[in-house]
Amino acid sequence: MKLTRLFFLAVFLCTSVTYSQNKIAVIGGGIAGVSAAHYLHEYDAGAHITLFEKEAILGGNAQTVEVTTTSGKKCMIDIGPQYFTEGPWDDYLAFLEQTIGMNTIRTESMAGTLLVQREAENIPLIVTPLNGKFRGEKLGKLLKLKKFNTAAYKVYKNPEQWKAISVQQWVEQLHFTEQYKQEIIYPFLAASLGTTVQDIRKTSVVEIVSLFAFRKPKASNSFRIMQDGMGGLIQQIGAKLEKDGVKIKTNSPVQSVKKHEKGYTIYYSENGKTSSIEVDFVVMAVHADIAAKLVKEDPYFGMATMTLEQLPYFEAHIVLHQDTNYINVEKPAFLNIFTNSENELTFSTMNLSLISPRLEGIYKSWMSGEDTQRVKEKGLLLHETTFYHPLITPEFVAHLQELKALSGKLEGVCIIGGWTEGLETQNSAVVSAKRAVEVYKNWK
Repeated sequence: MKLTRLFFLAVFLCTSVTYSQNKIAVIGGGIAGVSAAHYLHEYDAGAHITLFEKEAILGGNAQTVEVTTTSGKKCMIDIGPQYFTEGPWDDYLAFLEQTIGMNTIRTESMAGTLLVQREAENIPLIVTPLNGKFRGEKLGKLLKLKKFNTAAYKVYKNPEQWKAISVQQWVEQLHFTEQYKQEIIYPFLAASLGTTVQDIRKTSVVEIVSLFAFRKPKASNSFRIMQDGMGGLIQQIGAKLEKDGVKIKTNSPVQSVKKHEKGYTIYYSENGKTSSIEVDFVVMAVHADIAAKLVKEDPYFGMATMTLEQLPYFEAHIVLHQDTNYINVEKPAFLNIFTNSENELTFSTMNLSLISPRLEGIYKSWMSGEDTQRVKEKGLLLHETTFYHPLITPEFVAHLQELKALSGKLEGVCIIGGWTEGLETQNSAVVSAKRAVEVYKNWK
């Protein structure tokens, strides 16, 4: 009998699940916060975890909205992050498998076709083949694009060699004509991130090529889409977390985080009133600018606050609509990039009908307020929103290293999110959540 008890005690001590009565606050209900709550609960099932989200639903930048197609059918569209692929998204896919199961998720595949065109002209500067068929494009331009992708793939596979290099520094050493760089390469890279050509020049090349150069140059040019939307999946996972005992507070924006002798006080708004909660450990799964505001009043965070405030952001205005003026109707492509005479990006549009016939007539554009107003006046606007994204320059990456070093000196606090790993994606957000668990383990 005694040996049996010793056996079960040994099994209990060796298990990867630990139990405590620690109180943990997770601030932010995007994929970083939700996956952090999951992994923390998995590691410490006895901890009391409360997740705070300022919006009415979980999702963060992964916003899924319902729209009506031209045929009158309802469908779900991701207005934020949309496509994924195996390899660079393996952590995210493993997280989905572990929480809700990939067999429950409906996906579709699409070809990554591209078109670059001047706004005032009818003939594209370049258009890639559709379904393997050429569409009058000169072979030389397409071979240059393939050569460009090969160069980008080398950066992707050897990031240490290029980590301090900006996009402009990298593009300048590529063996293309200056005209090709200005007309095709810079607008394409800017559209990939959803920012301006001016900003893309300053971006870290290692981060930007990760958006599209994760396939070998000869590999299939295909991506996958979640039919029910990435935001919808986060809400499903949130429902599962609540069943597991994680407390989720939506419509509860956190106002500040303050250190006290034994832990932290979280001040948040609930039903129009300020409430507070005492916790032992804090996970901030929010963007740098928000994190800075939450801790600014407390001198304990000092240098970390200053570093957070130095991280640059840019604004991306995204519109779902049905206006064909923002695509090339005669030569359909998934990504339609339009420029002006100075090769500046004027707008870019994803033609969602190339994902699936069920999305016929729906377009997702990065556009100005003036263009949005024109679409609205035509009655063709379906949804609009504005995101704020980190501009991952080489300086940004250096500041991240400083932030991680400073965060290591903060007792019981972890700052995470896709941006803390460099390029911000759903996958990097999940990676950051795993890092939060390691910080929690060391703190315990």
